Parts: sequence; structure tokens; C-alpha cells
Amino acid sequence: MNRSYSKIRHIQESNIKLENRLLNEDNDNMFLKRRLSTIEELIDKNIEKVNDEGGYGFSDEFEFASNIIRWVVDELTNYDYDTYDYDELVDLIKDNFGEYILSQYVEEDFDDDEDFDDDDN
Repeated sequence: MNRSYSKIRHIQESNIKLENRLLNEDNDNMFLKRRLSTIEELIDKNIEKVNDEGGYGFSDEFEFASNIIRWVVDELTNYDYDTYDYDELVDLIKDNFGEYILSQYVEEDFDDDEDFDDDDN
């Protein structure tokens, strides 16, 4: 009888964990739905800022995307969105907008830069 109780309890605990995960996913979706336009505007604003300032010399598209996402989350948290912790917001935006942000990376072309000198030997 003790084993049956243990199995039932394990199943109940598993169901509770699953329900909590689904609730959190719904909350994430609601967060995105409510702030979708704000997040998109912040992403585009930060990408435009990087392009207007000639880039920040990112080593690759992943560093670029990571910085854009962090700046967006910084601005979101300035709006007092205390419901989520910082890293959760980073992951949420990365999961939903990461590919778009990566696609906006423009690699610097040093061949066209007059100040770039290849003869520094």
C-alpha cells in the first residue's frame, strides 16, 4: 500500500509541475502579446542606433544580437516590468526574436575603409 501511495503522490507532483510549466508558458505568451509592439519598437530602435553610429565593432552576429537583446530588456525593465526576472526576459526575447535580430547584423567591411592599413608588419 505504501508503494501505491508513493506512485500516486509522484504522479500528482508531476501533474502539478506540468500545470505550472503550462501556466508559465501562458504567462510568457501573455507578456509577449501585451508588449509585442513595444518589444518590436525597442529592437528596431536599438538596431537602427547601432547602424546610425557605424556599429560597435561586434565580433559576430551573436555578440550583436546578445547586446541588442540586453539593451531591449534594460529598457523594458525601466518601464517597471517586475513580473519577470532579467534572465527570463532575455531568454523570452531571444527565443521569439533572436532569428530576426541575428538577420539584422551587418558585418563591417574593412576593404572599403580608407583608414584600414594592411601593411602594419
